[in-house]
Amino acid sequence: MEQIEISKIAPASDQPRKTFDQGSLLELAMSIRERGVLEPIVVRPVGQDKYEIVMGERRWRASQLAGLTTIPAVVRELNDEDAATDALLENFQREDLNPVERARAIKKLLEFLPWDKCLKTLGVEDSTMRRYLDLLELPECILDELIAKPVEGEGEFLEGHAYALKQLNDNQKVQLRLAKKVKAERLSVDELKRIIGAITEVPAKTEAFLRVPLNVTEEILRGIARQERKKTAYRPKTAQSHLKLIQKACTGVLDLLDDRVSNYLSVTEMNQMLSATADLAEQLVRFNKTMRDSLQKTDRSFQEVYIHCPLCGRIELIGSIRCSVCWTVLRRCLDCENYDQSYQKCTKSGYAIYMSDAESPDEKSYSYKCEDYRPRLDVEAAA
Repeated sequence: MEQIEISKIAPASDQPRKTFDQGSLLELAMSIRERGVLEPIVVRPVGQDKYEIVMGERRWRASQLAGLTTIPAVVRELNDEDAATDALLENFQREDLNPVERARAIKKLLEFLPWDKCLKTLGVEDSTMRRYLDLLELPECILDELIAKPVEGEGEFLEGHAYALKQLNDNQKVQLRLAKKVKAERLSVDELKRIIGAITEVPAKTEAFLRVPLNVTEEILRGIARQERKKTAYRPKTAQSHLKLIQKACTGVLDLLDDRVSNYLSVTEMNQMLSATADLAEQLVRFNKTMRDSLQKTDRSFQEVYIHCPLCGRIELIGSIRCSVCWTVLRRCLDCENYDQSYQKCTKSGYAIYMSDAESPDEKSYSYKCEDYRPRLDVEAAA
């Protein structure tokens, strides 16, 4: 070990570590100024009275900042291959080495060592080393984003984000904008993957997906999916399940319709609420018109008469026959204006109908599908 003048030492040109955090470098310089260099650097002679750093460039830089003129160094006679290997291994084992520098170190090491020996030397699995090297398939602009530290108020662009962007390698501009979006909106890796999936699925909407938040992106996709479903051939076997899903969704929306919510929303939020419900109302009007037209064509006796289910109170069309919630028969003679309770008979047909049957009809009752049924109290049909 020798005390060598700092001016006679230079870093290796192929040093894998290219970035040095200025803050931590200044902290190390302050420590060196107080206590000196506790661990000597390793150098090798290159030319007359000149040395090249093999290990310890960070300590050499910090010593310069501390104002030292000499630094303790271990001098080793190493050829180019051995010097590069030692430098790469020393850097690879550092915890603060960023993923890009680690990948570049592996790539450089493979110039001197075969794949199997490199795995043993580094002590990593085959899949791990391949994953590191895969990172270098990304364009330099994305690698730069991965190396750069986030500024205050930004999110981090991590290794997982970078790997997710690989599938867009044919469009560097979109990759870079997505990397900026990750930082600006603090997106997780999973959220980034969902945006990339949207871009891949609908390339024509790429600009919109890059500009809007993730929830808007997913709403755009749902709208596109709805339109696409309408273009495909409808499968009659799914109609019954479709009906059940719509009934469930309508019940859920009805449960949510509480106008008191407007007292707790901002003007902007009330506008958003109204636009959402107005769009739904417009779609429902269109859907209901189609249902009415279909019923009128299929059932000539169709009348849009709504009644309350006598058991659970749900509003139903009399043509539904049974309540969709509790399955009660809807047409009860007891509720019909043609039923005479005193004589327990139908004034229209003249049939005798006992009170027990008038109150609780079943499929064998006269009222089950009675075309003359006229409820005494009905609910006005929605226009």
